[in-house]
Amino acid sequence: MIRCAIKARDAPRMMNATNAVLLPERSDEAPVLKRVYDLRGNNGNSDHCFADVAILSDAFLAETEARAGELLEAHLAFLQLRQKEPARSRGEYAFDLLLVGHALRQYGDTAEAASDWSMALARALFWIRRRSTPLKPLADGMRAILVHHLLMPQKGRKPTSQCSGIARLGRTIQWLLASGEFEQLALRCRYWLRFLQTLSLDEAVRWVGVCCDLAAWFEREADVALGAYTRGVSDFLAADFVRRGCREDQLFCGQQPVDYHLGMVAAELMNRGLRIAFERTGRKVVLLPACMRAARADRCRAQGEKPDLICAGCDPECNVNSITRQFLKRGATVYLVPHSSSFSRWLERWKRETDTGVIVVACLLNILPGGLEVRAKGIVAQCVPLDFPGCRKHWNSEGISTRVNQERIVQIAASSLSP
Repeated sequence: MIRCAIKARDAPRMMNATNAVLLPERSDEAPVLKRVYDLRGNNGNSDHCFADVAILSDAFLAETEARAGELLEAHLAFLQLRQKEPARSRGEYAFDLLLVGHALRQYGDTAEAASDWSMALARALFWIRRRSTPLKPLADGMRAILVHHLLMPQKGRKPTSQCSGIARLGRTIQWLLASGEFEQLALRCRYWLRFLQTLSLDEAVRWVGVCCDLAAWFEREADVALGAYTRGVSDFLAADFVRRGCREDQLFCGQQPVDYHLGMVAAELMNRGLRIAFERTGRKVVLLPACMRAARADRCRAQGEKPDLICAGCDPECNVNSITRQFLKRGATVYLVPHSSSFSRWLERWKRETDTGVIVVACLLNILPGGLEVRAKGIVAQCVPLDFPGCRKHWNSEGISTRVNQERIVQIAASSLSP
């Protein structure tokens, strides 16, 4: 179904977009040979990508209803009795179901092979890096070695023991929490685990199998629908990533094309679920990642105390400056988020400002965990992925000035902002 929809809409474009990561850059951008992903394809902007994501999202929801509509109904009834979070849309719960299957397929074997002591040590080191700035470099170095040699090498290999679907899911959740990279994914899987544990073992195992089959379906269909935008991922993993060796960000940067596709669909479904509430908020703020400054970061004069940094307009060519000027005219405030590690702490203020709608711009690999965290904190938000990544820490040692589809941000905010 999804193949037919996309081919009928724009088959020639899909053929050209496959080589998007090899196209020369526009003259106003720093030259670079490849992008890990590029949502602009061969079209100059990412509008076509967002249309493809919407088509895939609709197909995914229909497929989930066909395969597991009964399970969704039972889960929603369970949540009504034991609800511990604000209700989400049915589409978001369907996506959570997809995450269960994805986690088991992607990390289940690794989790079963990991030792208890290595996961306990990884959790302790992650706790230290979050709470001690002086010890963070040491903790990160130790985590890099631990992940490289003990937590990640078994990825893709056969499990060492035969666990039931429920036991395997529980073990996978432990590993996700220990990794330090997939906390939000683990929390969503845990909600489903608690529900599945109320079923008979045979029934629970059967539904876990359905989740895994759904995840396999999504991976195939997403590669057809969105693979043109993520062809650079495989090249990156086969070359640059391998040469990096043991690094603190190896789990984050080592994710597969399907993880990028999940981020795209996650943004679409979470935006749908929160759209009405977002439109009703009286104030709008936009959060931009600091990587949008790139080489200009060294001379950036952004004002305020971290994490509340506001563009000072010092560079007329800066992407952040352009967006800031555009939204000042519309009555919205634009903030710079120095790094994703600052994101959790910075979000605390918006938990208390219930009449504020937040537009979050982030790299695709940060969209899923960031969006889930925003959702968990009860913040009314809309997510927009960067057109391509380029921060110094993860993707390019020189730093590429990243971009976002500004018109899409304007469209999201326009319905309730002053003209």
